[in-house]
Amino acid sequence: MTRHLFGLSTAAAALALAAGPLAAQSAEPSGLPVGTCINIGNHLEPESESAWGGKRIEASDFRNIADAGFQTIRLPVRWSNKTGSGPDFTVDAAWMDRVEEVVDQALAADLNVILDSHNFVEVHSAPEENTAKLAAIWAQIAERFSDKPNERLWFEIENEPHDQLDNENLMAVLGPALAEIRVVSPERPVIIGGEFWSGIDSLATLELPDDPNIYPTFHYYEPFDFTHQGATWADDVPPIGRKYGTAADAARLTADVAKLEAYVERTGKLPFIGETGAYDAHIPLEQRVQYHRAVTEAFAPTGVGQCAWAYTNTFPFWNQKTGEWLPGMREAFGLGGSAATSAPAVTSASAVPNVNPDLPAALQEVDRMLPGMLLNDPSSLEWQTYGSNLKVKGYADPAIPGGGAALTFTNRKAGNAYDGGANIPLMSEIEEGDTVTLGFYARTVASEAADGKGEVQVRFQRNSDPYPGFGDSVVRPGTEWSWHEVSAVADQDIRRGMAFASMQFGSQKQTVEIGQTIIVKGAPSIAN
Repeated sequence: MTRHLFGLSTAAAALALAAGPLAAQSAEPSGLPVGTCINIGNHLEPESESAWGGKRIEASDFRNIADAGFQTIRLPVRWSNKTGSGPDFTVDAAWMDRVEEVVDQALAADLNVILDSHNFVEVHSAPEENTAKLAAIWAQIAERFSDKPNERLWFEIENEPHDQLDNENLMAVLGPALAEIRVVSPERPVIIGGEFWSGIDSLATLELPDDPNIYPTFHYYEPFDFTHQGATWADDVPPIGRKYGTAADAARLTADVAKLEAYVERTGKLPFIGETGAYDAHIPLEQRVQYHRAVTEAFAPTGVGQCAWAYTNTFPFWNQKTGEWLPGMREAFGLGGSAATSAPAVTSASAVPNVNPDLPAALQEVDRMLPGMLLNDPSSLEWQTYGSNLKVKGYADPAIPGGGAALTFTNRKAGNAYDGGANIPLMSEIEEGDTVTLGFYARTVASEAADGKGEVQVRFQRNSDPYPGFGDSVVRPGTEWSWHEVSAVADQDIRRGMAFASMQFGSQKQTVEIGQTIIVKGAPSIAN
């Protein structure tokens, strides 16, 4: 029997039960698309690379990380000990070259990169005296990396503010560095965490500048007496032997998720977890797995990205001696059990794959009602939007078909289609030969076209320069809500975490509304 998603009540009911009311995006950016992320470790922090029990970073490390399903790496770098005296505070040229080499290796592996300042001890103990040095360092970093794509390389001004650097003086100290970055990179994402080592409680008083390309972060090592037991570098070393999994631990997680939700409600910004992990020296592997699984499952409904600490050397996921991923760690972090992604391949346009295992359970129920394999979350309009001439606003109305919510895209100046748009992340890989279909509700509110119709360019593409894609199509919605579909056969492989569908609105001056959107692979149509 042919399944009609919008004509069959059981399918519509499945969507409603599994996803609830469709959530419209606010005008503020929803968050940095970090996805599943891992910190490299401390390799670029000591006086010489890998001196703290690490290893020299190689291009193969990033290929390994990407093949395991991670989408982003965080690269902690200590700049302050490689910097000359004032007033220029010149960064050592060989050090700058080495950091750029590592960043380029990660970008070449199709990974996003968070480049930070780590272990600048003096700026925490004497903030005012070191503000100029921090700004000078970032002026040089920003200039050196100015040709790297904003969509893939992001700056984090200072890791874990603490000691004398708190939320009250945070922006007075970080502000000059931000200003230097903005001279050469006005739109590059910049990440800022709050006081007390950026713990989750820092969010309560974290105030950020009015800059749409600034994103908040926090670190999650709670409860500290479990995650850092026996950690000799801690100010007050927790005793060894603490077990995880008590009722108090579960209650703590619930309370901490509520703190995150309160920050989102207050600011409209969604932070990401820049670090989370448990010290391996005194905690059994099964306890570390249990901890990561609990944290991942607790925060997953909020949509936050998470960066594990770390790939290797401390709190490791990867055993650099055996050359293997530690059993259970990636799975606990929400990744598949093998180095390759776990979604089954689609070998022909007529194939109807099984339910997508990359989806959460609720969306798998939706997937069972759809042709093909579901690739996105149709219950959410929390998409990444871009374009200086594009204004985006979300709203809810029960009259909107398919979910009761929509995004309004107002493009204020005609130009190239790709000058402004929205990217919808896909939850599985695309392989050459897959049939990929996007369906969405849309209507045009205003248009300069003679027939009053809007113009939306749709394509499927890879999130890395030069953004290759396929299926380029133009959809022209009328003034009434209607269902539209674009289907294409992939001419390339795009791995999980790098694939997205793009809607572009820059071709004409217009206001177009987009409602519920569904993307599948393995079926040439969704509603027919």
